[in-house]
Amino acid sequence: MKPVSLRALALAAALAAPLAALPVHAAELSVQGRQSLIATVDRNQAALDHAALEIWKFAELGYQETQSAALLQGQLRDAGFTVTPGIANEPTAFLASFKTGEGPVVAVLAEYDALPGLSQTLSPIQESAGGHAGHGCGHNLFGAASIHAAIAVKDWMVANNIKGELRVYGTPAEEGGSGKVYMVRDGLFDDVDVSLHWHPGNVNSARQGDTMANVSGKFRFYGTASHAAAAPDKGRSAL
Repeated sequence: MKPVSLRALALAAALAAPLAALPVHAAELSVQGRQSLIATVDRNQAALDHAALEIWKFAELGYQETQSAALLQGQLRDAGFTVTPGIANEPTAFLASFKTGEGPVVAVLAEYDALPGLSQTLSPIQESAGGHAGHGCGHNLFGAASIHAAIAVKDWMVANNIKGELRVYGTPAEEGGSGKVYMVRDGLFDDVDVSLHWHPGNVNSARQGDTMANVSGKFRFYGTASHAAAAPDKGRSAL
């Protein structure tokens, strides 16, 4: 993805977070506020690009995103966030917090897991990089842009004396690993007022709608095999 597009993703997430934190009667960001957010993203463009490309290269599967999580945590610490790794007993999960006082708690989600069998070069055509995994869903962009959106909002909060808490949840194993489920189970979202989630795509847009939950299960059927023509009465259907 071109850097300008990655910048747009970070900006979209950054602009949404302050709106979620503001009261209803003040739900419009000032021009100055928007310019401040844009300036922070522009200033951190090199770090944003670096994170996205490095996570692309790491291409770590769910619950194995050691390097990806460490990179994002490091950028958040450098920006002034308090980072707690290994939340919900997930070694590659983390929670980063920046708090300025009592106020709303706004969460920004970041994903960074890759998918098996999708190793791909930095090319618009299908071309294997010879590895075992790749970012078919763009989670390298997801993780990087979420972190830098949060950094932009943090700077905006400081500049405008905005009270509240901004959190970044590093959520591993989104692709079939249920990383967020264990965080919810452990109550890590109980005090969150609003949680912001997004996904890379070919257009910048916002939408509200329903999606189906994905719950997996394994079923085993036991029967007795027999010759269907010579001894069908000896068999027992597994169904």
